[in-house]
Amino acid sequence: MKLRATSILLVLLLSVFSGCTSYRSQHSALDKRNPVLSGEDLVYIENPQLLVLQSDLDKAFYSYHLGDLESSFHHGRSLRWTIAEMKLGEINPSVCEKLEIFDGQASCLIDAVSRKEIDDSWRSNIISALDSIAANHVVEEQIEIIYNWRTEYWLKYFQGKGRRYFTKWLKRASEYRDTIEPILVEVGIPRDLLYLAVIESGLNPNARSNMKAVGPWQFMSGTARRFNLRINWWIDERRDIIASTYAAAHYLKYLNEMFGNWHLALAAYNAGEYRIANAISRQKTDNYWRMRLPSQTRWFVPKFMAALAIGRNPGKYGFMIPKSEPFSVDIVRIGRSTDLRVIAKAAGSTVTRIKKLNPSLKRWATPPGMTVEIKVPRGSGAKCLSALNEIPPGERVSWHRHKVKKGSSISQIAAQYEISQSELKRINGISNIHKIREGSVLLIPVKDEDTSGGESDSPNYKKSPKLPSKLTFTRYTPPKGYKKIVYTVKDKDTLSQIAEKFNVGLSRLRAWNDLRYSSIIHPNDRLVVYVPPSFTYNDEGIADRAPEGKRKVIHVVKKGETLSLISSVYNTRISDILAWNNGIKRDMLRPGDRLTIWLD
Repeated sequence: MKLRATSILLVLLLSVFSGCTSYRSQHSALDKRNPVLSGEDLVYIENPQLLVLQSDLDKAFYSYHLGDLESSFHHGRSLRWTIAEMKLGEINPSVCEKLEIFDGQASCLIDAVSRKEIDDSWRSNIISALDSIAANHVVEEQIEIIYNWRTEYWLKYFQGKGRRYFTKWLKRASEYRDTIEPILVEVGIPRDLLYLAVIESGLNPNARSNMKAVGPWQFMSGTARRFNLRINWWIDERRDIIASTYAAAHYLKYLNEMFGNWHLALAAYNAGEYRIANAISRQKTDNYWRMRLPSQTRWFVPKFMAALAIGRNPGKYGFMIPKSEPFSVDIVRIGRSTDLRVIAKAAGSTVTRIKKLNPSLKRWATPPGMTVEIKVPRGSGAKCLSALNEIPPGERVSWHRHKVKKGSSISQIAAQYEISQSELKRINGISNIHKIREGSVLLIPVKDEDTSGGESDSPNYKKSPKLPSKLTFTRYTPPKGYKKIVYTVKDKDTLSQIAEKFNVGLSRLRAWNDLRYSSIIHPNDRLVVYVPPSFTYNDEGIADRAPEGKRKVIHVVKKGETLSLISSVYNTRISDILAWNNGIKRDMLRPGDRLTIWLD
């Protein structure tokens, strides 16, 4: 009995691990004995270990769909190891085919687990960054929306003629929100400022203004370099959504600390801090709404207010935010000049996709002598970096083919590609520089150099920039002891009426608010008035001042008397007489009017 069992076991082992030749003969014999069974069934019967592998693969997929990513990854990896060991032995073609199928399914499963873990980690990091405000007991600042006639103009524009554009901008805001807002919070400014990029460029990384401001945050080259963005023939980090957001956040924080409020900070972002500082000093007011500024700057902050109002509550203004995939990438640091086609192949992507994710790259390769952060599709970062590390430096850059245009010269082409003329002639076998012809093709190499590791060679946008000294400018200083009141203009108000309400001269009211004689005030405009400490302002809009240590005199106006004459008789000011006699107007004085006058 033992001998028979041993013989059967030996036969089974031979059937499992036998080569292709013995398998075919046994398969033919079994086919004759079991004509009902299919070929696949026979493979499983003859190779019971395949059933074990199938069971392990099913467990791995079940764990994945149940959300147990760790178990799924463990089963998938163990399965691939087992398959690799089995392939080392002699196996028949049918078993080999099954193993390839199992191995491919397990590989896909492991990739899916890795992508899901990365996505979950990405979301977790974003939530953690945004929730850190509450965790640290920090109250995040919100920008106050000022509704006035200019803001209303932009609200109506975005709901009307500009609806098509603003809908597109809202979609981009939804796409980039999870990238931009955590950076703003990290730097310490309100996430509301996302909508500054919305009105600046529509969040288009390739936007370029007539004044040569570039990128989603519309940086001029000088300002960009101040805030550590690199700009040269190869790269322009103003177009990088992450780098430019860090730079904009640092700049806005600096402006807010300089001017003390977001209205002036936003105006300075548009017009420049020196222009705003000079306007404050010259016009003796720091009220943005009353300052004489360039037309674009006067309309800039109301435009932001309108965009922010719609962004906070799109449904209230009739907008539906279109669905869009969040901007989600892996970042790979590359320190050698590398052809974009090589990067795309290493990431399993296309050159078009790599260019779209990296609008800051201006050429066909990454810059030589610089370390850059390349964005690749989410989940392909580790794979891309591993593949690039296996590529010899000499194979990372392919030759660029330059087609000679009419009128071009060797010196122009060499300068364009930053290569010496002698090197260009040597590579292309040019002996006579006058014999290059229109339409001929020149090969241009991109030199591969190690990065020096210097500060200018590596991304530096996260570092606190070296800011210039704080600007000094003169703010208006009211008389000693006076207090500031902000008055909101009501319908049918005039400057004269407001001056009378607050017992101040009309010229002073104009000076405090930088108003010209031709200036027009509108309902909801806010005016600054400086009054003595004893001054109160009641609900009816009547200004009262209770004089201290004075005796009261009643003067009855006679025919021919004026306020100027009466003030000179009592040695007091006209504004004081108006203050003591509410309802009396300078040009409406009549005989018989009774005036209250307080004397020392």
